[in-house]
Amino acid sequence: MIVLLAAGCSTVASTSDPTLTEFVGSALIPLPALLPVVAVLAATTDWSQRASLTTFALTPRRTIVLAARAVAAVLLVFATSGAIIVMTSITFALIHPGQFSETDWQAFGTSLWSVTALALAAALSGVALGYLLLNTPLAIAVTILVPVSYEILAAAKFPVVGKWVSSLAFSQWLAQPQWHWLAPNETSIGLGPALCSLALWTVAPMAAGFARQLRKEVK
Repeated sequence: MIVLLAAGCSTVASTSDPTLTEFVGSALIPLPALLPVVAVLAATTDWSQRASLTTFALTPRRTIVLAARAVAAVLLVFATSGAIIVMTSITFALIHPGQFSETDWQAFGTSLWSVTALALAAALSGVALGYLLLNTPLAIAVTILVPVSYEILAAAKFPVVGKWVSSLAFSQWLAQPQWHWLAPNETSIGLGPALCSLALWTVAPMAAGFARQLRKEVK
């Protein structure tokens, strides 16, 4: 489904005579929205589908299972992103060979990494919230709706601390890393807000989810 949506977005972009960056970037648009849902499903399937008895009977060390799923979510982001980039780049080269040769490769890489970083951060948050809530519909709703609502509220009510508690700060930092604790300008994110965002939206819920599942009775 992700590949089909990517193809559809690229088709729409191709009607306006795009550059390679626009063509491939449009194909990556569905990733930050759909990959967190896939990550939640991977994190909650055992408990929501009552398969936990089989899973943890085959692998009694639950930490291995939980860690493997988090790693799998990261690999899924890179594999899906890489596959879409390769396929759409080849398609663009066949359709627009002249424009392909004139591509600004630095801007191309920066643009695509920005979308991939957003998808990666969102997928990790999806795994973390899935581990914590262990309920697929609730985890999907929280993963999609709460960060957006919280983002708007934090920016409107608490502009000074907004970037420190932003759900997007870590992904923005990944896209354009700044090694200063505080960013030198308003358009970038410093290391401090990025780590705070990572701790609040990924590390804390994932740690709590790990602890909950290690203690939860298997039925």
